[in-house]
Amino acid sequence: MKYGIVTGSSRGIGLATVELLTKNANTQVIGSSTSGNHTLNQPNFQCLKIDLSNSDTIVEFIDSLGDLKLDFLINNAGILLEKWDASVINMKQLKQTFNINVFGTIELTEKLIPRLNPKANIINITSDWGSFSELNFDEFQPHYKMSKAALNMYTKLLAKRLESQNIKVSSLDPGWTQTDMGGKVAPRLPKDVAADILNLLSNDVESGQFWHKGKVRSW
Repeated sequence: MKYGIVTGSSRGIGLATVELLTKNANTQVIGSSTSGNHTLNQPNFQCLKIDLSNSDTIVEFIDSLGDLKLDFLINNAGILLEKWDASVINMKQLKQTFNINVFGTIELTEKLIPRLNPKANIINITSDWGSFSELNFDEFQPHYKMSKAALNMYTKLLAKRLESQNIKVSSLDPGWTQTDMGGKVAPRLPKDVAADILNLLSNDVESGQFWHKGKVRSW
């Protein structure tokens, strides 16, 4: 039996990932949402409450795991607060975005590292918008872009740190996807990204890389 966590699992990419993973009866998945509620009813799935901007709930989430050891952690939860045409820095939004997309995600990961089995996987869902190689770069959505760039750097740093434990750390650029964030006209479906995630979990990939559609892409 394999055990793992998918944050932000109540909708979008997180939900599609949980639905795909739980098709395997030998995989037990723990999801998270801010409410602890979930629409998926599977015997090998449970959803726990967590607010990544609140350290107390992160500790409570981890305590509720008991002595469980993990084979994967998929850091999918994230927020985008600004309007699509916003380019000016709003300090309140910037702090809120970093509290969840960066600080909360890193705090959860750091606290879970002692629970990871050898050859475990950590996958950080980031974005083309968090890359320095984005082809259509513009000045909009600055808070989100900076947060994902920071998470990409955390991927590279953590991959180096965990090399000796044979734990793989990856960033995944899902591409423009039909989620609440991406909208209904996006070309990719959440299930497409879920398949990309399963591909990373199932194969002996090189740690510390940035992935998109099954291939390594530029940072």
